Amino acid sequence: MSIAFVGGGPRATGILERIVGRADELTEPIDVHVVDPHPPGAGRIWRRNQDPLLWMNSVAADVAMLPDGSGGPTLAEWVTANRDTLVTDPALREEVLRFTPSSFASRSLQSLYLAHVFESAVKARPDRVRVHVHRACVVDIEDRGVHQRLILDDGTVLEVTDVVLAQGQPDTLPPADVQAFAAHAETHGLRYIGPGYTADLDPALVPEAEPVLISGLGLAFVDWMVLLAESRGGTFSRSGDGTLVYTASGRESLVYAGSRRGVPYHAKISYSIADAAPPLPRFFVPEAFPGTETLDFRTAVWPLAVAELAWAHYHELFRSHPDRVRGPFIELEAALGRDGARAVGELVERMVPDPEDHFDIDTLDRPLRHARFDSAADAAEQVHRYIEADLARRRDPRFSADAAVFSALLSVYRTVGELVRTERLRPDDVASQVEGQLHSFFSFLASGPPPERLEQLLALGRAGVIRYLGPEVRFEADGDGFRATSHVHHDVVRARTLIEARLPRASISRSADALLRSLHERGEVREVSASPTSPAKLAVDGSSRVIDASGTAHPHRYAVGMWVAGHAWSGAFARPGIDAGFFRHNDAIAADLVAGHRAVSHPARR
Repeated sequence: MSIAFVGGGPRATGILERIVGRADELTEPIDVHVVDPHPPGAGRIWRRNQDPLLWMNSVAADVAMLPDGSGGPTLAEWVTANRDTLVTDPALREEVLRFTPSSFASRSLQSLYLAHVFESAVKARPDRVRVHVHRACVVDIEDRGVHQRLILDDGTVLEVTDVVLAQGQPDTLPPADVQAFAAHAETHGLRYIGPGYTADLDPALVPEAEPVLISGLGLAFVDWMVLLAESRGGTFSRSGDGTLVYTASGRESLVYAGSRRGVPYHAKISYSIADAAPPLPRFFVPEAFPGTETLDFRTAVWPLAVAELAWAHYHELFRSHPDRVRGPFIELEAALGRDGARAVGELVERMVPDPEDHFDIDTLDRPLRHARFDSAADAAEQVHRYIEADLARRRDPRFSADAAVFSALLSVYRTVGELVRTERLRPDDVASQVEGQLHSFFSFLASGPPPERLEQLLALGRAGVIRYLGPEVRFEADGDGFRATSHVHHDVVRARTLIEARLPRASISRSADALLRSLHERGEVREVSASPTSPAKLAVDGSSRVIDASGTAHPHRYAVGMWVAGHAWSGAFARPGIDAGFFRHNDAIAADLVAGHRAVSHPARR
């Protein structure tokens, strides 16, 4: 038996490590091929050659690649143990010297950790597990009886029994809207930078000292702000009262930024999340959905998930801040379990006097949903004040209920992942609700930038480098330029440069990955999309086996990653100590692969 991983990033590494961990179950030797043009472990997205100003958005102590109980180091533990070696690297020396477990590591430093985990898995393997690395791309896969033939772009041909598609987040061929903007820019001598991975884009193309429009205020926006400011010679420093101040170099662009929500992602919480960890799950467990019938996510699943988030919020509030509540928590807990979060408004008003302590899912998701502004300048000022308040709250343990909601979101993802695995949700619900609404909410609330980044955004705003356009912003081609408008004010902002600060929208049929596109054209894979403009992801069954156009799952072809439908809950690494979906998912696939190996070695067992 032999297995091929198409892609050698964190997902392939995690599954390989679990295969090695299950090596005692193997009855015959097994060959594992890892195919990726980039170094294994980090892969393309986490490769070493990135600007050191680009950071991770998780603290180092919360980044783990090895399962709980394995004894494997977190990123923080690995850097600490190897500090003496790492400081000899001139590109990393300054970062490593100031590094602590609560640091947000550069992506360059993370790449070394990922390479270490891959190399450790290879070293730990017994002789019967043989690992082969191919620095190439797979351009096609053909079924040949019990084998699958992989054709690599360097001419190599591999024949394996099982394939795991783990390409991560491929590029796409430009969709119609991106093509239209690009054509407009070329015709009128403008600059348009479409969706992409920040490390792959060239900030030197963005002109200095003139207006620039940026669409999007997520993590890619934060990357762009760093590359358009600090990397152009500007500097951050502290004033006498501790306020962060940005001193411009004069080479910065004047950035006007907006999005649907109109505000950046919430900053990461600065205090200990572990101190505010409620006993989860409470309501939202797989057993709450008995039977096997298909569930409607919005009516049958989401209300109970919201009740779980609200319960975690109020559990922490009553436990840690009894001076801010009235009455016994058991009364509110019973109402949440019986009636749901949206039906307990009057009870909350009576038991929790301060509105700042209330859990409101709609306001959390759309903090400016009722806002109206007199002008773009008014919008910018109010967004600036919102960021100040958010940053202060995320640093203040008085609001530890926010940390409890973060933990509850992770718990919700675990149950949703089980519902996806057991195929209790419709494919369109997986695409639109799980991959769409739930993942968007999670990213906004729990997967935001380091607090230092929001502090830098505030400093850039005070320095006049960035101005916010507010929510509900629309970007359009306009005459010989681009323009931004909003439903919440009447001002129009124009510029000759537009940047799309977002990742490419997933599409299998329009993937820039020749392999995925070829498999789709032949009907060997199927893409799932909620609408013609929604992300179109790879369809798999509950065991992560690829589903073809007829709805049949390939028995020996798997797919994992963010471009696989239903996999938004299982990222590229995980927090330790929570039995994360990343670890469980990797182990489940490894168990399937090893079991398949036993069946091939001993056909009678099948």
